[in-house]
Amino acid sequence: MKNQNEMYQKQKKAEINIPASVTAEIVGCSESLVKQVRTGHRSANKGASAKVAVVDDLLNTGTTALIQHIKEIVKLG
Repeated sequence: MKNQNEMYQKQKKAEINIPASVTAEIVGCSESLVKQVRTGHRSANKGASAKVAVVDDLLNTGTTALIQHIKEIVKLG
């Protein structure tokens, strides 16, 4: 079974670019840590790094869902 860091690194790059500052504010860490996790220079297995990976995933998933919902509403109008 793949560990969380491997799965995080192998995911396709999302079209949505969440600023590192947003993730950092939510996690309570530095933008530098967020960038290190995103580039794979820091393991996303535990501590704040794992939180960065989870928050990035939630933000991307939620933003994608929001965009899909907006597209549906625009089609109705």
